[in-house]
Amino acid sequence: MNLFFHQIRFVVLLVAWPSASAQEIDWPSAPDQTVWLAVSHESFGDGQAASRPIDASTATKLGQALERLAEEYGFYGDGLILHFLPGEYETHGIRLRPRWHVNGAGIDKTTLKLVPGARHRQIKSAYHSVISGGWGPQFSGEPGKQRMAKRDFDNLRIADLSLDCNWIGMKAVLGPSLKKTAGIDLLAKQARVERVLASGFGAQGGRPSWREVFPIRVISAMGDGSKLLGYSDSIIEIRHCIVEGYVRGPSAGTAWPYCTAIMVSHRSADLAKGRVDVRVHHNEVRDITNGIAFGGAFLKRAEFYENTVTNCGIGFNFDTGGNRGVVIRNNRFTGCVGGGSVNDGKTFEIRDNTFRLVAPGESRFAWWHSGLRIRDYTRGILVEGNRFVFDGESSSSGRGILLHGNNVGIRTFKNAEGDWQNEIDPNRFINNSYIGMLPNMAGPQKPGQPMHLVVGDRTIQLSGESDNPEFTWLDD
Repeated sequence: MNLFFHQIRFVVLLVAWPSASAQEIDWPSAPDQTVWLAVSHESFGDGQAASRPIDASTATKLGQALERLAEEYGFYGDGLILHFLPGEYETHGIRLRPRWHVNGAGIDKTTLKLVPGARHRQIKSAYHSVISGGWGPQFSGEPGKQRMAKRDFDNLRIADLSLDCNWIGMKAVLGPSLKKTAGIDLLAKQARVERVLASGFGAQGGRPSWREVFPIRVISAMGDGSKLLGYSDSIIEIRHCIVEGYVRGPSAGTAWPYCTAIMVSHRSADLAKGRVDVRVHHNEVRDITNGIAFGGAFLKRAEFYENTVTNCGIGFNFDTGGNRGVVIRNNRFTGCVGGGSVNDGKTFEIRDNTFRLVAPGESRFAWWHSGLRIRDYTRGILVEGNRFVFDGESSSSGRGILLHGNNVGIRTFKNAEGDWQNEIDPNRFINNSYIGMLPNMAGPQKPGQPMHLVVGDRTIQLSGESDNPEFTWLDD
């Protein structure tokens, strides 16, 4: 055993895993005012009744109506329900105000299609969504900078719609200035998205910032490099939604476009002072062969459960912002190249999922081809009760579980005296089953990069030295 291990306090941290609750989130009441809109109708009117809806027969008319409603009911008013009657609408993009709800008649009954307009050509924005809106909390300019709570983007709801992101049509008109089209993009303190279908999304590829598109993204703070203050509260629920279809865009080259179909994030969330309740459940992601189903950034508490993923690149990926406190349970991943990947994640719980994997059809997707890939700076991750099945002939690199990288299973921190300390906080693998998979593998580690894990009742320590370069196992 090398000197490094003598400097570590061998302590296994006990983690209180967050658990999903069957209890509904306590949402605020819907706004009192409902405005009806229609793409065609016998008698258009002021929208105060379904029998006299506002004329939204063109993208221009819809945009003008939304601007008028925002002024009439207040940009920071008590809220408004926009109820779209059945039909296929075109929009240049709907920007929500605080406490606005957008309702349709149901998936495939009410469709909103993103189309290019004069404003798109003028501002040349790189990213467009069918529905967007929100920013972080605001403060007055008065001494003391009082919080203007009325301006919080809370009580947002989008339900019972199909969203056509129309990458092909938007790109044909806007050309090189357009980099991404998506369905929903919200920055909010409190938002629910339910029974929404998103399709037709795309990305340019090439530069890293142009590659990844988020068909449904709900966040409560911005990510890397942003100075915009986020909300300490983060109440997000995405349920009974469908995201489908491959990511449109160039397929040649090494920097091809991809997506994270449903994305949540809350960088500024405060577990001690705020309310944090993030749930992604009972959704379906299908036929995104060049994309990821679920992801998160800077998460401190979130639950992904009872989702179905079919014929996609990989089920989930968490690699931004040191996610922690994430529960991934009782999901079904079928016909996917990979199950999931976690990088720089802590205190995850991955349990009772089914992963049915297939071999990658193209070499560019080979990196995804493992049931789970858990790598750099991960610790305290529990993988329990999952079923990994490979349907077909695995590639030589495919594994049920692949564990590797720097500082795996170690917590590094400063003590009261300001000195760096290390504690063992291993990743644990218990009671999983594997059918048709190559043996799981931990390591090999580079010299000076130890790894700690627990497989069933076996404690494994890899030092990165030649006497224990890797550890393989199949049955727990």
